Amino acid sequence: MSPVVALAALLLSAAPPRHLTLVYTADLAGWLEPCGCSADQRGGLARAATALARIRKENPDTIFVAGGDLLFGGPIDPERRAQELSAARTLAEVLKGMGLAASWPGERDRAAGVAFQKSTGLPFTQGKKVGPVGFGGLGSVPRAPVRVAVVHEGGSRAAVLRAEQARREGVDLLLAAHREGILEDDASRAVLDGPVPVVQVQGRGQALARIDIWLQGDRSKGFAVLPGPSQKAEELDLLVERRAEYARRRAAAQAAGNEPLARALEGKLAELAGRERQLRAEPPPVPPTDRPSMQISFVPIDESVPEDPAVRRLLTRHYGTVAKANLAAAKGGGKPCPDPARDVPAYVGVDEVPRGGDRDCRNCHPGAFASWERTRHARAYATLEKGGRQFDLDCVSCHVTGWKQPGGPCDVGSTAGRQGVQCEACHGPASLHAVDPPGHIVRDPATSVCTRCHTPEHSTGFEPTSFRSRIVGAGHGAPSAPAGGP
Repeated sequence: MSPVVALAALLLSAAPPRHLTLVYTADLAGWLEPCGCSADQRGGLARAATALARIRKENPDTIFVAGGDLLFGGPIDPERRAQELSAARTLAEVLKGMGLAASWPGERDRAAGVAFQKSTGLPFTQGKKVGPVGFGGLGSVPRAPVRVAVVHEGGSRAAVLRAEQARREGVDLLLAAHREGILEDDASRAVLDGPVPVVQVQGRGQALARIDIWLQGDRSKGFAVLPGPSQKAEELDLLVERRAEYARRRAAAQAAGNEPLARALEGKLAELAGRERQLRAEPPPVPPTDRPSMQISFVPIDESVPEDPAVRRLLTRHYGTVAKANLAAAKGGGKPCPDPARDVPAYVGVDEVPRGGDRDCRNCHPGAFASWERTRHARAYATLEKGGRQFDLDCVSCHVTGWKQPGGPCDVGSTAGRQGVQCEACHGPASLHAVDPPGHIVRDPATSVCTRCHTPEHSTGFEPTSFRSRIVGAGHGAPSAPAGGP
């Protein structure tokens, strides 16, 4: 090969790809996967690995980056230290296997110390060139065909305020991260109408942000931002909501006999329906040839995405490590359960007769007990056993009764007799009630009792009325069937 041909080949190989895909995640907070306590929970590294592999199959020129706060959700609980470190190491191993190219070093990544952060081998950086992408913080983004900055200080709201600075520095895209609380403003968002596009991705691995970039035409013109599938979906959702509202108002007008208003609203409904049909029929936008462009979309990590088997094995290994460590800590003299003091109510479990009493929950309330046995509450501990997570400190407290309370279990090795969400989990400790009925018990638990475990991250779509109806049956808050009835 002649020197001229060799030089041409070298220049050609160094040229950036025409179509580049950037995949972004942030604020994982040490979450490996959702707890699985309810349907339609998003997230899970095993599913995210599959989603990323699919994107790479569509476009081999894909770069995976992160905005930090990957390893931990905050300060480490001393009791959970071994478990949280194991989760962080597992998460790092998975992300390296997924080909993470660069990540901003977030404050939460340093929760176990800088030495631990470095030991994970993750590519933390405040400024790095990754192929044709310059990645870093404002003021430290390397020169590159595409310049991307992380604003790690309060999510998209903070990043939008820095967009003009980014434009002046020649940054093409801002990636937002580090919301004050992991669950705060927990949404995927693209802000496209500012000086520079801003992208925020849902935390705890519930989605991946995908930014498709076309490097062609006159780059001095700057990037054109094309509407993506996510923006189209948002507009369609808004149209559906507006149609429902206009339909409600039309029905009210008809009921009131106001036909002119009803006809006007009917016309508005037809206009919205036409816009919806038009929007659904619109073909995807074509990248312009005279200037570079980008398109932003979000990939939900939901139950429709199959799990990557290799990642699943790593997660299973982690749960086994956690089980051994937590059981060893329990047997080695962990924190003792608090002893019930005189005249202080204690948890006794459904089968235990407390001192001074003569019957347990099961035999004193047979109707309520039979109703409870048919609920998911009764099988709550079994769901942990099925997934091998019964010794997981992130899970066990909501799947047993009286965790760390007088008479309840205080470690993963002492849950016998308190497994499952038993009567006392909702109605309170029953030791005094069993001796001196009918008092000393909560007959109608407040919603706040439910939301101690039915939290947004663990219980998708929790709504007190409908959820309570699933656990109330004949003899347990609902009237018993009449004699001789079905």
